[in-house]
Amino acid sequence: MRIYNSGTLMKISQVVLASFLLTCFVACNKPAANTAAPAAAAQPAVDPNATIPPKFVSGVNAPFPDNLWNKPGTVTVAATVGTDGTITETKVVSSPHPELNDLATNAVKQWKFESAKKNGQAVPFTITVNLKFEKPAPGTKVQQMPPAKAPAASAEKKQK
Repeated sequence: MRIYNSGTLMKISQVVLASFLLTCFVACNKPAANTAAPAAAAQPAVDPNATIPPKFVSGVNAPFPDNLWNKPGTVTVAATVGTDGTITETKVVSSPHPELNDLATNAVKQWKFESAKKNGQAVPFTITVNLKFEKPAPGTKVQQMPPAKAPAASAEKKQK
């Protein structure tokens, strides 16, 4: 049996530890046999003639006056986005209460889009929008709408 002093034992321990760590590092970082590189994600085929839908740019929320809070629901509006990105036509598809229709369509008419494109050219595109009208949660600050202004009198009526 061989007897080592503490200095020699320390050096042997360091060499054994270094060998062990080097072996672990090489084994842990070695690629597994027959492992192929991950395949690139398959890209869906893009139809060059497909229409690219419009992209929303800006708009306003439909107001929901407190006198209608007892009539919540969702109004579905079909809206045509013109070649200039503005709404050119609206039609209420479904509504729980007729009182909500004008609120919904007037809001949608103020929305702006990047126009739809087909073959690189702007084209009209009809979208369907769901506008949800619901009573605000307690404690929510509600923006009050100014009262509607009476229509201005025509010039003919003023002259009489």
